[in-house]
Amino acid sequence: MLRVIRKYYNRLITFSNKLLKAGDWMVSLGADKYKNKKNLIEVGGEIITLEQLFAAIPVSVVLVDRKGDHILNSQALVAVNNPKVQDLAGRKVSEMSPEGAQNIERDFKLFDQNKTVPTHELVINDKIYKVSVTPLRNESGYAFAELVVLTDITENKDTEHKLAELNKKLKYLASRDGLTNLLNKSSYCQICNKLINLARRENTPFSVMFIDIDYFKKVNDTYGHAVGDIVLKRVAECIVENCRKSDIVGRVGGEEIAVYLPQTDCYGAVALAEKIRTYIEQSKFDAEEIIVTVTVSIGISANKPHHKTIEDIKKDADAAMYMAKSNGRNRIEYL
Repeated sequence: MLRVIRKYYNRLITFSNKLLKAGDWMVSLGADKYKNKKNLIEVGGEIITLEQLFAAIPVSVVLVDRKGDHILNSQALVAVNNPKVQDLAGRKVSEMSPEGAQNIERDFKLFDQNKTVPTHELVINDKIYKVSVTPLRNESGYAFAELVVLTDITENKDTEHKLAELNKKLKYLASRDGLTNLLNKSSYCQICNKLINLARRENTPFSVMFIDIDYFKKVNDTYGHAVGDIVLKRVAECIVENCRKSDIVGRVGGEEIAVYLPQTDCYGAVALAEKIRTYIEQSKFDAEEIIVTVTVSIGISANKPHHKTIEDIKKDADAAMYMAKSNGRNRIEYL
């Protein structure tokens, strides 16, 4: 389609320039637009007018003057505006598109500065058009009209939008753990590192919780991995329900979940950890008609000078979590 448009577009420009050289046909754009015989061209023994040539072009093309009046147009352009209107000649562009009329004013200002008008987009009647324009100049270089080609790209835009939405979904899925829908380890670490850099620049506190389900292997061995997966998913949901929207939650291991707490010191982290620990301890998880209860051990570390990355602080939170395991499980420890 673009090749066809370029073909007709280039022919129009060439033809229009030939007419200009043949005589001053600007006068013919007035009341007696098409009476000037110099606006005729012989094709295969037949005589056609510029008006007939424009009307026959199978793409949306229009010739407009500096006042924003339609001078000539293809019939394809009529359908863009209103199928009931058979002729747009003499009508204002503003009747078809107020934005288009503003664009014409801009175009001629650029033409007067010997600048080109970049290809742009225009919405008409809920359709999106790619607009290309070229000035028609007299021998002194004065732009008295412009030739405009409108290409319907609505379908392309719809496809672009759908692809963008699909890419957004794929990006989301690529950053998520398939079972719990928490951030996966890679995405979790990337986000946390950015937040840690920000916190260090602004000198604000942050903490990390490392949460591990107690005796989770026993759950899998006793009830099977299908039940274990359901329990892990429910525990993840419990954690998210008790966290703030600003907290970053990710699955960083088999049954290990880490939570980054921005602008939170050790005391705030311990308070939240206790809330989560109690909530999970009191929950009964229905997994394939089996009621399962579990507890969690939580390790906490608040930011210290050597915590430059999430891996640095996670090591301390992980060590604190193992302390909680060693000291009886279902408890909180912090470093």
